[in-house]
Amino acid sequence: MQLLSFIKKRSISAVVSIVSLLLITNAVLIYHNKNIMVRNAAIIRKSDEITGNVNGLVVELLHNLEMGIRGYGVTKDVNLLGPTLDAIKVVDNRFDNIKTALDSQQYDVVPLENLRKAYHDYMDFVLEMKKAADLDSMQRFKAMMKEDRGLQVFLKWVDTGIKIMDYEKGIKAEANIEYQSAVNNNLYLQAFILLIGLPTLGFVIYKIQNDDRQRQLLLMKLEENNRKYIFDPGTAIEATNPEKVIGNSIVNLQQANEFIENIAEGKYTAEWTGLNDANEALNKTSLAGRLTNMRAQLKQMKREEERRLWTNEGLNGFSEIVRNNQSNLMELSNSAIRFLTQYLGAQQGGLFVLREEGEDSYLELAACYAFDRKKFMERRIDIGVGLIGQAYLEGETTLLTKLPQGYTYITSGMGEATPGCLVIVPMKYNDKIEAIIEIASLEKLEDHQISFLEKAGEFIASALQSVRTTEKMQQLLSVSQRQTEEMRATEEELRQNLEELQATQEAMIRKQEELNNMRGEDR
Repeated sequence: MQLLSFIKKRSISAVVSIVSLLLITNAVLIYHNKNIMVRNAAIIRKSDEITGNVNGLVVELLHNLEMGIRGYGVTKDVNLLGPTLDAIKVVDNRFDNIKTALDSQQYDVVPLENLRKAYHDYMDFVLEMKKAADLDSMQRFKAMMKEDRGLQVFLKWVDTGIKIMDYEKGIKAEANIEYQSAVNNNLYLQAFILLIGLPTLGFVIYKIQNDDRQRQLLLMKLEENNRKYIFDPGTAIEATNPEKVIGNSIVNLQQANEFIENIAEGKYTAEWTGLNDANEALNKTSLAGRLTNMRAQLKQMKREEERRLWTNEGLNGFSEIVRNNQSNLMELSNSAIRFLTQYLGAQQGGLFVLREEGEDSYLELAACYAFDRKKFMERRIDIGVGLIGQAYLEGETTLLTKLPQGYTYITSGMGEATPGCLVIVPMKYNDKIEAIIEIASLEKLEDHQISFLEKAGEFIASALQSVRTTEKMQQLLSVSQRQTEEMRATEEELRQNLEELQATQEAMIRKQEELNNMRGEDR
């Protein structure tokens, strides 16, 4: 406690003393470690240089000596002999460099000199091979090649060079260890300084800036909560200005209050200022995001309710038309296509009813609304022919937004225009298609409008089945009545014939009796 109290009272002097001591110690040790690192880096570079030169004796010099003389002996091309001559020029220089470096390391260079002699002997041999090639003495050249003096030199290099490179690896490994040790010492020193210096400085800084830090933390927390729970604009957090942070909170709360009031009043077009595609993902769980989602859901519910009411009102009105015209197919067709076209806000409509004559089935135009006469010059459409006939075969609703060229036009006082939408709906009842309705509109029909048209189709299909059933019943009743009348006439004719037959029989009986009486009198 006394030490803590002393530090609190004399914090500045204590910090200056501790920091000064640490800086001096750090400078001395860094200088020492730097010398170690520089020295070992030089050793590593020299070791790499020696290793590279020793390896180059084979990879560069011996290879060039070998390949150059072989190429020259075969082709007599002086250019191919160039590598060999260049290698001869630099052999001694390469060996001198290696020897100088090894001497500095107190390495025994006698094997290296023996290797140098082997290279000189091989170079003399190569020059002899050149003379043989120049004299076109190919037999001698080939015999010299078979001696494979290069392999002997390579084996000599393996015996000497590998040992040198292994020695350099050891030196390099030791230098790396010392180098890494110096690096680690610097790291440990820096870590020690951080461990000692930072807490010391931190204590004083903490005391000086404690109030400001607490205020900043409070402002930061306020801003974070404001963004988390109310609205996050997606910009960088700036909590250094208290007036700005508090002002943002007030503005967000005011905006939330106005947004809720608008929704409560049914104003579903209300927008949260600042909420856009860039920060939408950040506000999924914030008040702004939840209120916006709620507004969208309420707006969707209102739209769906309006569509449901629109559909129900339309179906109610349409069912009334169907119910009032069930006994007359023509009136039913005309009233139905007129109502549907107008209710959908379309411009043209046509109703095609299925006709069945024996085994022949086709679609017949029963009614149309606002269609140009040119469109339906033929009232009959065979099954599978055209869009309407194909829709009957497929039994599915067809929606086209790009009509075939010249298929139809919508005529108005301004001229002719191609419809922007064409919908063809098979009208089914109990899975049997009774008719096809075609609606053309300048504007594309929405899904709920097409669904309404399909539901209305069930009403028409049911009515058409009812009308057809009634017509068949009337036809059967008429036939039955006609057959009854015919049977009655036949029965009357038979009765009259029977009465005539009975009268004839009675007359014959009377005549027979009279004849018998006359025969008795004659006797």
